[in-house]
Amino acid sequence: MHARVLPLLAVSLAMAVVVEDGSPAVAGDFPHRITCEGDSLSRGFNARDNCDDLLECIGNMGDDLANAYSCGSAPHSFRSRMGATSTVHKGANGATWMGQSTQQTSDGLTAGGSHTVVIGLGGNDLMQKLGGTLPTQAEFRTKVRAALAQLTSAPTSQRPANVVLVAVPDVVHLYNTMRTKKHFAFETCQGIWDDFKGPISSGLQVCEPKWWNPLSWLCGIANLLQKWTNWVDGLKNVVVWAWDAVGTPRFPGGYVLNSAAPASNRTLAAARQVEFNQVLQQEAASYNGVGGVRVAYAATLGTYKFDASQVSKLDCFHSNVAGQKKIAEMVWNDSNQSIMSIGAYAGTVGTGSDVTPAVDTIAPKVATGWTGGWADNWSTLRQEMSTIEGAPGDLSGNHAEIEVWAQNQGYDSAYACTSSPGCYLGRLREPNSTHSYMISYRDPYGYADPAGYYDYWRTWVKPVDAKGNAGTLYAGPWF
Repeated sequence: MHARVLPLLAVSLAMAVVVEDGSPAVAGDFPHRITCEGDSLSRGFNARDNCDDLLECIGNMGDDLANAYSCGSAPHSFRSRMGATSTVHKGANGATWMGQSTQQTSDGLTAGGSHTVVIGLGGNDLMQKLGGTLPTQAEFRTKVRAALAQLTSAPTSQRPANVVLVAVPDVVHLYNTMRTKKHFAFETCQGIWDDFKGPISSGLQVCEPKWWNPLSWLCGIANLLQKWTNWVDGLKNVVVWAWDAVGTPRFPGGYVLNSAAPASNRTLAAARQVEFNQVLQQEAASYNGVGGVRVAYAATLGTYKFDASQVSKLDCFHSNVAGQKKIAEMVWNDSNQSIMSIGAYAGTVGTGSDVTPAVDTIAPKVATGWTGGWADNWSTLRQEMSTIEGAPGDLSGNHAEIEVWAQNQGYDSAYACTSSPGCYLGRLREPNSTHSYMISYRDPYGYADPAGYYDYWRTWVKPVDAKGNAGTLYAGPWF
């Protein structure tokens, strides 16, 4: 097992850190770091679309990195499901496989590399400007191969353990689904896609009074002025500004989205989307295992049909928070079996006990009781527990995320972790069915603190499987 240090927990006069036995690791050794390459979808662009009026909606436009499906900090993201503690985000709005993939890959390696690299590009390769041309399948393949060659031949300290190629979404279906839907400021989504030339919604509110806003009294005046003033130019300006295209009143992706584009454009884009995803699938299989790198293709996004509830009402094109959550789920489910050799059990949660935890019916299942004791003169508590080995067709039990708490009982109130389950320390992730860890107690100056000499201590753990299914919160024996 490799050494893993979790976040320090300051507990009054003592500090505790959970580690696993072993030596430090390089980039590909364990999932502590993730690199995300991609386009605006990877940055959660316009995902935060919960707004009621023009000013609020305009204020929400832009990146929402927290909810982004790959490197986001929200619980639904690939990063969070993987348990990564640091990220390298190289995604950029408007990025394509043809234009930016090589540079993004190089920049990610130069930044030190990561355990897992997620590449979500391709939508913009189809969303060319009005009058543009689409790359061919052969040209697309050249760029995919170049990125995979870079990653699989990188120096050992930078080479990833896993690469996930995310399918190109079905942008033509998105067009067909959304074009007649209501936009927050235009009568239809087609109005904003047609370079902001569509009719403004008759029900548009410039601003809506909010109880918490002391300037809400101005909304009535602003809304009244709307009836006398042409807001179209102002609306165009702020929307264009949000797309980082100041002075260019053109909605991106006119090749597919603009009503001036011929139907043949969309027919070709639909065909190329299928071809591009064939390339991703084929090249993932071809490079899988090269240089010791596992390469997985996350296919489901390529055939998924988004509905309007999952699409941002700010631009009718990007995914909102619900859509980002769905993408993260699809990418994780498609790739976790390949890159971590894990699946998921189903069922109800069992009941734990202090010494002999019951077997859960949800993975990872706890197999045995606990062993442990004070390993270092009352200052280092070492404990071990096991999860059941997975079946050949479902190896969930072989890879567990173990959330760890520490609880004390005694007379030294300085530690303050007396209530069950104590103080949360962090989490471990490892492809093992035996889980050993230590908690080292330190005073504020970094010296060993004899915590176990004064108090009894124990740890609580909650095993969680790869898809987020949580087991029982188990309490170990007191030491």
